[in-house]
Amino acid sequence: MKVIAAKKRRFTVALAGNPNCGKTSVFNALTGAKARVGNYPGVTVEKRSARVATDDFDIEYVDLPGVYSLSAITLDESAARNFILHDEPDLVVNIIDAGNLERNLLLTTQLMEMGVRVLLVLNMWDEAEKQGLSVNEEELSRRLRSPIVKTVGHRGIGMKQLRATLSKMLLTSENSHYSSPISYGAVIDREIETIAKSVVATSCNTLPPRWYAVNLLENSVVLEEFANLALVEKADIMSQVAKSRQRIEQVLGQKSEMAVGDGRHEYIRRTINAAIKPGSGDRMAFSNRLDNILTHRFFGYPIFLFFMWLIFQTTFVLGKYPANWIDKGITAFSGLVAALLPTGFLTDLLTHGVIGGVGSVLVFMPNIMILFLGIAVLEDSGYMARAAFIMDRLMRGLGLHGKAFIPMLMGFGCNVPAIMATRTLESQRDRILTILLIPFMSCSARLSVYVLFASAFFAGSAGNVIFALYLLGVLIAVAVGWLLRKTLFTDHDIPFIIEFPPCRRPTFRVGLSHMWERGKVYLHKMGGVILIASVVLWFLGAFPRVNHYSQDYDGQIASLRQSPNPSAADRIAHLRAEKASEDVAYSFVGRLGHVVAPILQPLGFNWQMGVSLVTGFFAKEVVVSSMGVLYQIGDEVDETSTSLVKALRNPAGGVTPLIAFAFLTFVLLYTPCVSVLIAMRREIGARWMAFGVSAQLVLAWVVTFAIYQLGLLIGLG
Repeated sequence: MKVIAAKKRRFTVALAGNPNCGKTSVFNALTGAKARVGNYPGVTVEKRSARVATDDFDIEYVDLPGVYSLSAITLDESAARNFILHDEPDLVVNIIDAGNLERNLLLTTQLMEMGVRVLLVLNMWDEAEKQGLSVNEEELSRRLRSPIVKTVGHRGIGMKQLRATLSKMLLTSENSHYSSPISYGAVIDREIETIAKSVVATSCNTLPPRWYAVNLLENSVVLEEFANLALVEKADIMSQVAKSRQRIEQVLGQKSEMAVGDGRHEYIRRTINAAIKPGSGDRMAFSNRLDNILTHRFFGYPIFLFFMWLIFQTTFVLGKYPANWIDKGITAFSGLVAALLPTGFLTDLLTHGVIGGVGSVLVFMPNIMILFLGIAVLEDSGYMARAAFIMDRLMRGLGLHGKAFIPMLMGFGCNVPAIMATRTLESQRDRILTILLIPFMSCSARLSVYVLFASAFFAGSAGNVIFALYLLGVLIAVAVGWLLRKTLFTDHDIPFIIEFPPCRRPTFRVGLSHMWERGKVYLHKMGGVILIASVVLWFLGAFPRVNHYSQDYDGQIASLRQSPNPSAADRIAHLRAEKASEDVAYSFVGRLGHVVAPILQPLGFNWQMGVSLVTGFFAKEVVVSSMGVLYQIGDEVDETSTSLVKALRNPAGGVTPLIAFAFLTFVLLYTPCVSVLIAMRREIGARWMAFGVSAQLVLAWVVTFAIYQLGLLIGLG
């Protein structure tokens, strides 16, 4: 065995595995990272990395998307395959669900064909032990040409041994574990070698020729995808592939792709029979009994709706207490800053622009964190896959299948990762249609707007109103999907296959970690987009200054302060409000409000709402911070009027419960934020993104107009 010189070296280690195998948990345990963990397919939809430095070496760990194979049918399979082939990691750590070896070893055999160095990790070993499973590690290691380590990733068990084995492999050039290919039988092996020789004879010498040969027989690779071959070279290879396919079909009586697949599965079965002693337990027994209820043809839907209602009701009921505490703290802090600093430009900017704008969004942080926790519980428990299954029938009406429901459900947290999660869908048609529908799922950014208006106008049933908005988004997505299917997406129907992971008790640590990681993204927005938008909006509302008011407000206020009349205080407050109204009307933001007012006037919206919707193009949280800045400009200056809820509820503002609900509907349906548009453009192109934006704007106006006018018609105004 040759040992690499003892000096600090830089290595790349890729983690590959099936969905639901605990790969990301192992990644987190190895790196100390806080990557998102979920018990359903599609959590890792692009590779993520973390660097760990020790005295001997510097390792970049790369967490590849969870894939069942490297056939490159989906975008995440392509991402995993291309990274291994082109980036050439020093080691591939293949994470395997120890309780489901037959399915997981399909990926392992494909890695073996690539000729990469592989370290096998039998993860979830605690569940395998409960099944009574026993493994002859020496025999399994010999057959799979790889060292083996047992782990329980989410608890950190086995990580010390994994690090030690990993370090040993990196610091040596030992290659006996991964040099030998698997056997598909004499007939197929002979043809593979013949094709491999044809590949070697050409300029295509950068990739493993045997891997190339196997994939050409399986028809899962295009020659031009990995090599710029001359026409003659391409013709020679494809001629040999055609001859080999014909000989395999003549001898074995089946097409080459089927024969290679059968040969691979036969190799896996022989390996399992030789090295694995199955247990008597069935880890899916409890899950199967529970699935009889959770996925019941009739009961499954109300159970799903109950879970959704429970999350949103809890979000409001529990979240309102810390939200009130934060609101009081922000009010007190704003008052303290105003008292310590002299009256002027800087004080006004800090209290009304920075503290008022960012603080009005920060108030809703508890509600959003509770929503994140609820989604984390659904993911970690394995219910997400069940939800996709029961929603398959509904999704069929959209021309999709249940697998598309998982990205849409993820949209309740944030539309950006939900759009990226569509990479797990096999069809480009499905991806485009799903991405166009995801923005109708109410993301956490919209939740702050919902909570604000629900608190102000529907306090007694705020949770039900918020749940109704989420449900309305789903129903409109169904309607839009049906319409698109009948017009632009009229082609094929797709079979739906999804794996049910075992139902597991959600872990407190994973739930809190997931909640905090998503919450940090929200807090980061407050320090970036929301802060900048609040300051810009304050500036637009403060300038230009009015040179000549319609009356002498300051003189009248000074005179009234000397008056003993008890009603003088009310008159002073009224004059201040009138002066502030003139300031705002003359400012840039007031002029912007007048520009959008004619478009939004049929919906019942005031100018503050119009301006807030415009700023919401940057981020939906900015809608709330905009309200905070705009309403504070015209507020009475006392401690009871610093609450944005009270300002909205003020009858002088002209906002009724009907207008409030119409406004929430518009926020639900109109154009998503800039980051979502960027994600849409990257995934489906500028043309489809522009179509989605235009359609949502039109739909938002039409639906909101219908709600408002119908409400007026039946006397709700």
